[in-house]
Amino acid sequence: MSSGVFQKTESGKAEIARRQAGLSPATRTVLIMVNGSDAVSALMARGLPQLQGHLDTLLALGLIEPVVARATPVVSAPPAVTPPPVAPPASERRPNAAPPAAVPHLDTLRRKAMVHLGNHFGPDTPLVAQALLAARTAAEFNAALDGIESKLAIYLGRKQAARELLALRPAT
Repeated sequence: MSSGVFQKTESGKAEIARRQAGLSPATRTVLIMVNGSDAVSALMARGLPQLQGHLDTLLALGLIEPVVARATPVVSAPPAVTPPPVAPPASERRPNAAPPAAVPHLDTLRRKAMVHLGNHFGPDTPLVAQALLAARTAAEFNAALDGIESKLAIYLGRKQAARELLALRPAT
């Protein structure tokens, strides 16, 4: 990801002015440094430790987003017309075929989890929540929460740790 470029979202710009997300000083510094033109490698050159964890936190909170490079228009032949896909006959369809376990509200839960976990782990939250930030399905998200729950149980106790994370779990 060292070649990626990030820019502040509208929420990120508002966070700089209002300071409502409770960011650690180092994460706030990274938010300020993100300018939409410097690559991650240029930000790393400035010497901020754990830059990737701060970027992951800012992404999860929706305060920054990747800059999408605009492709230069290429003049080419018109695209070939492809016929629409043909559905299999009714006799070959599986009646209970479910779509993949993609959870549309996973990003919302991820943001909520990062804020909630920040109360317990402070500036180490991005390190503790790496698996949570990488989760793409509800099952992966819950597995990541299981790992975090075991860390919380060390000082909260097993039952209290489970209660703390219950609201953050997506339905599987």
